[in-house]
Amino acid sequence: MTTSFRRHCGTAAVAAIAIAILTALASPAGATWSLVWADEFNGTGLDYANWAPDIGNGCPDLCGWGNSELQYYRAQNVAVTGGNLVLTTRAESIGGNAFTSGKVTTRDKRSFLYGRVEMRAKLPSGGGMWPAFWLMPQSDVYGGWAASGEIDIMESANGTTSVGGALHYGGSYPANTSTSSSFSLGGANFADDFHIYAVEWEEDQIRWYVDGTLFMTRTSAQWYSSNAPGNPRAPFDQPFYIILNTAVGGWYTGCTSTGCVTASLPQQYLVDYVHVYEDIPNDLPIVTINSPAPAATLPAGDITITATATDSDGTVTTVEFYNGATLLGSTTTEPYAYTWTAVPDGCYAVTVRAIDDLGGTTNATVDLTVGAGCGQAAWSGFTPVMPGRLQAEDYDIGGAGVAYLDTEAANNGGQYRPAEGVDIESCSDTGGGHNIGWVNPGEWIEYTVDVPAAGGYTLRARVASLAGGGSFRLEFGGIDRTGSIAVPSTTGWQTWTTVSAPAFLPAGPQVMRFVPTGSGFNVNWFEVVGGASAARTDLQPALPLLHPCHPNPFNPSTLISYELPEAGTARLAIHDTAGRLVRTLVAGQAMGEGRHEVTWDGRDDAGRNLPAGVYHYRLEAAGHVVSRSLTLLK
Repeated sequence: MTTSFRRHCGTAAVAAIAIAILTALASPAGATWSLVWADEFNGTGLDYANWAPDIGNGCPDLCGWGNSELQYYRAQNVAVTGGNLVLTTRAESIGGNAFTSGKVTTRDKRSFLYGRVEMRAKLPSGGGMWPAFWLMPQSDVYGGWAASGEIDIMESANGTTSVGGALHYGGSYPANTSTSSSFSLGGANFADDFHIYAVEWEEDQIRWYVDGTLFMTRTSAQWYSSNAPGNPRAPFDQPFYIILNTAVGGWYTGCTSTGCVTASLPQQYLVDYVHVYEDIPNDLPIVTINSPAPAATLPAGDITITATATDSDGTVTTVEFYNGATLLGSTTTEPYAYTWTAVPDGCYAVTVRAIDDLGGTTNATVDLTVGAGCGQAAWSGFTPVMPGRLQAEDYDIGGAGVAYLDTEAANNGGQYRPAEGVDIESCSDTGGGHNIGWVNPGEWIEYTVDVPAAGGYTLRARVASLAGGGSFRLEFGGIDRTGSIAVPSTTGWQTWTTVSAPAFLPAGPQVMRFVPTGSGFNVNWFEVVGGASAARTDLQPALPLLHPCHPNPFNPSTLISYELPEAGTARLAIHDTAGRLVRTLVAGQAMGEGRHEVTWDGRDDAGRNLPAGVYHYRLEAAGHVVSRSLTLLK
């Protein structure tokens, strides 16, 4: 529409699957999105400390609000009811206009400079509808529109099958200019359900999101104000206020006369909430699980979980206790403890989460075996589908003698899964992450996989060896499918090459076992390639493919790409090592066939920075689930 945040400075088991690790994430100093202002619209009327209705049609100074709009704004069209702000558009003649509608602003009440501005809303729809969520400068520091800027977080027109974001800047009208982009749900209508619309506004970059999916980024190199030629951050370095409204007609809709408005009226713009976050430096809390001990085996029955939690630059407000992704209970006072009653036989990942006064969180996780335990399962919690790549460190859960056999009880590298005997260290190969080392004959490591189609494949492994002489084989279902694969000298433990062997693989879920037959080498990953579905590069994959993200490890963001064999719905989400959903990147929306890309910025669904550690990204499409791991650095 045309017309102060202040910046202060492989997964675990869910329910009955255990992780044989202790994840006690330290508290890195960093910034976290902290909620500084919100209106949840849970009352019975508009909060006039935050908002004021706009009245009229813009006349006499700006008739039609500068866009040939057809509505007259009335306070009677603004209501708070049912937990929503409701802006109603009606067909009624007032002030020479054939339509009335609602508009509210925080001008002179709440203005913000930098941060995340977010709204959850359900849009009105139909020919001539123009709902918007946008920001305008409080003081027009650099002159009249658009020299002082405008930030359009969300606007949509007519059928609302897409939404747009935009910046307006440059000189004062008519010497203004703009940049914009749009986002769609693959044909679905934004009026059918609530969605979350947000911008993350920083000094030199502004990012636009819908339901956590980034769809536009603009930097200070791409905007300017003609009235501040020596200031690259102008005009978006001053406080802006918030506007919510539904226009009728106007240039954005292509409808500037009463006769072309075809929407069925009345229409409602429903706003569930508006949130504003600041990016505040925050030392995350420290949390330690005191009992049970890591990898403990306990009898079935009641289990008491105790923890210590502290916060160096604030207070711990809440400590939560989880079984996998299921919240067991919480407490706000010390001593931090919870008694989990009547726990049956099984394997469990118990997580304690500490939350500080700025919303920063830190988790600690221990695995437990209760009674008879649970046996072996894929590390990610979701069986990887082949062809695909397996990170060597993402071997199955189940523990020593079940998922692996190592000649030493300790993890010599001390990384990633330190409570287990598989030797894992940090890796400097392309993509980083971790690798397995210190391998010896007599050891083995297993990976549960699913091969949908039987056939001939190529099995590859990424290896490094100081002097060479090592060798291994890969078994599937207890059968040697590769024979002995030699590992050459690469002249260094972190100098990498790829070795391969042909193999016939049967269809179905099965266990791949890595069996060293000679010592003196490291392994970064295994890969199954080829097969009938991938024999020709001009064919789409027969199954959804989830590619390794880049970069990995990453900070501050990583690019996740995936391929769909045919048009359909897809869901892409980030889970932590306790299996808990932390970020939805693609929310089950309709997608076309072929390759798609999404950027993840290391934040959760609330816009908060997540702590450093290992996470898993999971794709659900075409009736299949694929999962990979990634590492967030701080």
